[in-house]
Amino acid sequence: MSKIKNILIVGGGTSGWLSAAYIARALGAYRPDGVKVRLVEASDIGTIGVGEATIPPIRTMVAALGIDEATFMRETSATFKLAIKFDNWLKNPTEQPHSYYHTFGAFNQIDNDLMAPYWVMDQENTDLNFVDYTMVEGRLCDMSLGPKRITDGQFRGPMQYAYHFDAGRLVMLLKKVAAHNGVEHLIGKVKNVEMAEDGSISAVETDEQGRLEADLFIDCTGFSARLIEKAMGVEFNDFADQLFCDKAVACQVLYDDEGCAIDPYTTSTAQENGWTWDIPLNNRRGVGYVYSSGHTDKARAEEVIHKYIGKTKNEYKLWHLNMRVGKRLEPWRKNCVAIGLSGGFVEPLESTGIFLVDIALRWLIDFLPGKTDMDWGAKSFNAMMNACYGDIVDFIKMHYCLTQRTDTDFWIDNQRAESIPDSLKHKLESWKHRMPGIYEFTGFPAVFGLTNYMQVMYGMDFKTDLSGYKARYGRMDAARMQAQQYAAAGKRGPEYLPNHRALIDQIYRKGFQTAQ
Repeated sequence: MSKIKNILIVGGGTSGWLSAAYIARALGAYRPDGVKVRLVEASDIGTIGVGEATIPPIRTMVAALGIDEATFMRETSATFKLAIKFDNWLKNPTEQPHSYYHTFGAFNQIDNDLMAPYWVMDQENTDLNFVDYTMVEGRLCDMSLGPKRITDGQFRGPMQYAYHFDAGRLVMLLKKVAAHNGVEHLIGKVKNVEMAEDGSISAVETDEQGRLEADLFIDCTGFSARLIEKAMGVEFNDFADQLFCDKAVACQVLYDDEGCAIDPYTTSTAQENGWTWDIPLNNRRGVGYVYSSGHTDKARAEEVIHKYIGKTKNEYKLWHLNMRVGKRLEPWRKNCVAIGLSGGFVEPLESTGIFLVDIALRWLIDFLPGKTDMDWGAKSFNAMMNACYGDIVDFIKMHYCLTQRTDTDFWIDNQRAESIPDSLKHKLESWKHRMPGIYEFTGFPAVFGLTNYMQVMYGMDFKTDLSGYKARYGRMDAARMQAQQYAAAGKRGPEYLPNHRALIDQIYRKGFQTAQ
């Protein structure tokens, strides 16, 4: 058993270059005594950036890479994200248009009680939706405000936030960071994977670089899974019986007005057989239609996205994408770890794509031993990743199965009991008779917590019977007063938070103006 001295990342794109930059920095590839990190990819063609949305842990990852926040934003055309706005997920819009926010807001309480049960019990007396009753973020989104001020420190601010950015430009930035951290970039197409007697990988053979040996191989070859599946035979667990969307059509849409307002949220609009994303960057929008090929076809998908975009002064090109929705049962086997699409993918409804790369890299570094005996680390890593995917699937499916739409077979099929994971069925049945509890959500590997679940549940008109809990939640007058305080604080938002477009423009020109 020898020390791990040489790591080879196979494949580029977002997952490959994020892996390279993070692993090299974490393991000191730039030091004479550090681990050698190389990345080999078939070509140096950039990633198409149709717009990427994220969740708040991305800030920790960017900071861990040593990237200045203003630099990150300028280099990737980034904007801020406070929430996802869900349009028409509850009902057929021809019958009743409906929308709600899923924000990054934190818990709000009255002493030791959450505000949430008071909203549930106050339905006959309030016209406020769940988010507006329990927090201020929804009103800030309505007013297109940013989450922080130009004088706030890097990666900090009064509101929780993530980013929208151009994935293609992110790759360009990550290449610079990786090179600075000591990563060697190689161009070469994998022709063969050489296996050792114990089932590990000895080397990969490439057409331009010849035979490349390593102690640890990172598979970032996307859905093709060139190492983990084709060479090592690790099984893929398909989620198609629960999550039906398996294709997307996407495009880049320039703003008709360069000075237009920029929404501080992603917009997800339910369509007849899937949903559209609308991600606002500083200079354009990334728009896509995620759909089920079992319920519609490519031609109709193009009609849907054209109708959604409507009239625009600028032409745009469509890209068609195939999605393999599921997870690798063993993303780490022997000396091979699958990161990104080769390890698994859940449709992008809640912006977990980059997060799954991020968390896999963090856990990889935590569980990576100093020597080549990796089985114990792989076992822990695989258990964490499998639990993480389970949580994400439950949360994503909840958006679909709580709908009241019956206008197409797609929405009807999503409500069928056999398409709902047993773990989610248990949660929802329990929450019909009590509030979700804080102790049900104890952090990683769970991705989504109590406030996430409640915003989606009650945004989707989920019913919880608390008629027997009046004595337990006995501060209704105080709760109503606090809800009015949130309303007042939200209306004052422009007094303490800047316009989102104005904030982005300032950051691009000057960076953050923090006190020295």
